[in-house]
Order: sequence, then structure tokens, then C-alpha cells
Amino acid sequence: MAALALGVASVLLLAPSGAQATGNGSLDVYQLEMSYNCNTKAFCGSDLGGFWAWAELDRNPVTGATSGELDGAGCAHGEFSGAVSVKAEITRWWVAPGSAGPTTLFTDEVDTSRFRGQVDVETLTANDTGVNLVPGHQTATSVFGFRPPPGVAIQIQIAYKPAH
Repeated sequence: MAALALGVASVLLLAPSGAQATGNGSLDVYQLEMSYNCNTKAFCGSDLGGFWAWAELDRNPVTGATSGELDGAGCAHGEFSGAVSVKAEITRWWVAPGSAGPTTLFTDEVDTSRFRGQVDVETLTANDTGVNLVPGHQTATSVFGFRPPPGVAIQIQIAYKPAH
């Protein structure tokens, strides 16, 4: 469960800077919004809490270059308690077979998290985010492949705008 939350957090940490995001319409753009909550100890163990994030992924259709950025927040109220702020600079992303099926989002990224005054920076490469990068709405049932118990929820919304 913690691995899924971290994967979701990593994925949500994807999105380009505001200047890149607005651009002039010359980029393919994905926007992802995600909400993950797990408040059932029998299902989540000690990993109780949630994570919420917004990410943007850009792709230059001429060069194939990709980038992204993510802004997120999480909280925990199990063995670990507190809130965390997470930002990710996505230096490269791609879609390949992985944990979420044939259209799994992979990233190279630098994550910066802030918790109780401490700043941690982590570099991830070839990160399988666990996100199925298909435009539309995904729920806990589609992510897990079964209906989870009450108190467990995942909502992922993915929008795509091709370059024009």
C-alpha cells in the first residue's frame, strides 16, 4: 500500500513550470489530478492518511522532448503523523508497459519534500509511477482491479490537449 501511495505521489509530482504550461499551444499537454485516501487499518496497515496532487506533463511533438511538474500534499495519521509538501521537477517522461498496464507512466524526476522544517531531495530514474496515462477518470476499483473496503479511495482525472 505504501508503495502504491509513493508511486502515485511520484506520478503526481509531474508537471512543467507555469511558463511552459501556458505556452502558445505548440506542446502536447497532459494534466493529472489525483486524490488518494486510506483510512482503513485492516487494508492500509499503519499507512493511514492521504495524498493529493496536480501535475502537468508536456511533450514537444516536433522534438519529442518531455518535461513536467507536480505539486502535492500529503498527511498521515497512523504510526507516522504529520503533513508533507511535495514538488517534483520531471526531467523526462514516457509511456511503456509497467505496473498499470501497457500505458504506464514512467518518469525521471527530482522530488523535493518538506516535513516539519526538514527538506529532502530525491532523484528518481525510470520511475514506474503506477499511473495509467489514459485520458479520463480512474477510481480505486480501476487502479486496484477490485473494489476496496470503505475508507479507501483513489480518484485520478487525466486530461489531454494535443498541440495545435
